[in-house]
Amino acid sequence: MAETNSRARDRITREFETMKSLELSARDLYTRIATDRSVEPQKVRNAFSTLAKEERQHADIVQEIINIVANAL
Repeated sequence: MAETNSRARDRITREFETMKSLELSARDLYTRIATDRSVEPQKVRNAFSTLAKEERQHADIVQEIINIVANAL
C-alpha cells in the first residue's frame, strides 16, 4: 500500500529534522572548540569558528528543505 502524502511528509520531515539536529550538534561542538582558550594556535580556533558558521548554514538549508516538503506534500 502506498504511503499517503501526509505519512510521506511526516516520514521525510522526521528524517530531515534528524539531519538538522546533527548539523546543529556539530555547530555546537565546533563553537565550544573555537571558544576554548586552551586550544592553540589561534588559527585552529578560527578554523573551528568557520566550521561552526558553515554548520549553521547547513542547518538553515535543511530547514528550507523541510519547509518545501511541508508545502509540497
